Amino acid sequence: MLSKWQHNLLVGLGVLALLLAIANGALFTQNRSAQAAINRRQAFVQQTVPLEGLYNEIVKTLAQMGVKGNDHQVLNMLASQGLTITVNAPEASAEPSTATPAANGKGAK
Repeated sequence: MLSKWQHNLLVGLGVLALLLAIANGALFTQNRSAQAAINRRQAFVQQTVPLEGLYNEIVKTLAQMGVKGNDHQVLNMLASQGLTITVNAPEASAEPSTATPAANGKGAK
């Protein structure tokens, strides 16, 4: 037969094991939720990668139209998105100057 302190020790260890099992279940559930959120973000990133080329072309066209038409609203909108526009100096016998967007952390590369 167990003495009183041995009984109390075993009951305490049993309660501790039960609490650890409950904590393990809670952490498992939280981990699955976090993994699901990360998987959704990863899917979004993978779906947007093919659109990067289109985005670059849109930005380039907007920059060219903004410089060509001297449209400060378009240029300011691009600047607010972190894009700086540099105008290439025209060559002596070349076509009119073209604007190229330069990346500042966001946007075109």
